[in-house]
Amino acid sequence: MTFDCSLSNSSYEQYNIDKRVLHQVDEALYPYDPQWKRIGVNVSGGADSAVGSSILAELIEKNGNNTELYFLTNVRVWNNRPWAGPISVEVYEKIRSMFPNVKMQRIQNFIPPEIEEGSLMTEGEDSENPRGILSEIGISGDRLCTISFNRFAVHTYKLDAVYNFITNNPSDQQFEHRSKPHDRIWNAERLANTSVCPQFLKGESHQLVHPWKLITKDFILGQYYRRGWEDLLNTTRSCEGDKVLFPEGPFEDFTTYQHGVSPLHECHEVDPDPERGCYWCAERNWAKKRAKDTLNEA
Repeated sequence: MTFDCSLSNSSYEQYNIDKRVLHQVDEALYPYDPQWKRIGVNVSGGADSAVGSSILAELIEKNGNNTELYFLTNVRVWNNRPWAGPISVEVYEKIRSMFPNVKMQRIQNFIPPEIEEGSLMTEGEDSENPRGILSEIGISGDRLCTISFNRFAVHTYKLDAVYNFITNNPSDQQFEHRSKPHDRIWNAERLANTSVCPQFLKGESHQLVHPWKLITKDFILGQYYRRGWEDLLNTTRSCEGDKVLFPEGPFEDFTTYQHGVSPLHECHEVDPDPERGCYWCAERNWAKKRAKDTLNEA
């Protein structure tokens, strides 16, 4: 039994992406042009971006290239999730130790929690003017900061490409959750009605690459197990559980949390019902089980 990456692979063929920049990573095609000198990778500290960046470093090392990696990290919700920043540093250090011959540096941005999508309340809020959306711009404050930070990094560090490691939603038949993100649903019908390759987009002066955009998280977790990278996986954190989601505890906020000292729980440890925890924690646990089942049946 293997992972299904057919939708992602067919997209590259449909839009005639140059085969010279496509590399076979188990079942999936992965874009990387060895001629690129500097690449930005958006790394949050979660499992998707950590393994995506590591596979990119693996390809650089395997091809004997001098491509430099710039880890672009946004520190977010520091007040309610004060562990996120330190974990992103630990993930960066872990990847750097795994690939000592690949040049890397980390660049940190800060997003005020007051402008996060879940924090803002717009005037006259309704279904057409949802929470957190800045009506003058049409997006939430945190997304605006991320986009602007990427543009800054591209210009300042002369980046040839920027990677973002968002994944496709599993189908409702595979895994349901009340908070499943609606903007991450890709299927053959949506792909057929898209005018450009979703994973390989041309930016203002650089390439935008989304290797996992049409691939579900079970394949991504499978890469950790196939490569023996469980130590890296255990360094990452996908759960967004915090004091806001569970006011009665056991999560701490910035007033008491001490990284490396305070216990750090996950939603499923607080409440066994995945519907009451965050989507990202539930999705990761679904993907872990499915990846192990798939590999055991192979």
